[in-house]
Amino acid sequence: MLLTSTSPATTPFLLFPENVLRKLSIIIFVLLLADIAGIILDSVLRYDSRLTRILMYYFNFNGESNIPAFFSSVMLLAASGLLFLTHRQHKSAAKVSYTWHWFILGCIFLFMAIDENTQIHERVADFVRPHLVTDLSGMLHWAWVVPYGVLTLAVVAYFLRFVLRLPTYTRNLILLSGALFVTGALGLEFFEGYLYKLYGIDHLYNRILYCLEELMEMSGVALFIYALLDNLARYGTQIVIAPKDSEA
Repeated sequence: MLLTSTSPATTPFLLFPENVLRKLSIIIFVLLLADIAGIILDSVLRYDSRLTRILMYYFNFNGESNIPAFFSSVMLLAASGLLFLTHRQHKSAAKVSYTWHWFILGCIFLFMAIDENTQIHERVADFVRPHLVTDLSGMLHWAWVVPYGVLTLAVVAYFLRFVLRLPTYTRNLILLSGALFVTGALGLEFFEGYLYKLYGIDHLYNRILYCLEELMEMSGVALFIYALLDNLARYGTQIVIAPKDSEA
């Protein structure tokens, strides 16, 4: 994919899918190191210091309104924008079949970006939890996994044929990224709830699981963004960023 920034005094800026994935991977790796350092200092060494508090406040993968949460929201929002762009590209190319699937996916990722930042699923959990007959020894303590799990199955069923009809490379990337994200976002929540009921939220086991969960989610979204950029590039899509009165 080519991203061109055009102005009288600038040279074109090229954005390639591989470079985007590489930069996202570097950011994820740095955030991961910061979270691991915080876990070691706080939960293993029990070292109370300013550095420990900074790492736990700003880089805790299970935290809210911090750097990893913001980065995750930005990536989800970027994926949503790319999905809307892909929908527009397919629509303008008169490819009627499955065109609206891209738009619907864009709306889903937009909601996910909002949810990541506002923690809507936590409010859902507060509503669902009292209505459960059992929490399965804590595995359903984070009760939002019940309605979100049902919705995920519905989304998979609705989009499966669409995904399978995509070019092989794009299809495989999307399936892999989706498996990474769902396993982290939903699958690990069952074990986290179980360990939470046994040891509490700040136990080392839970912190390790939260670290792994967010790593899988971020990696899944980064890979999905790469898949979308690569797919757009295969159709020769060019994005031009320029002042309104300039020539693209």
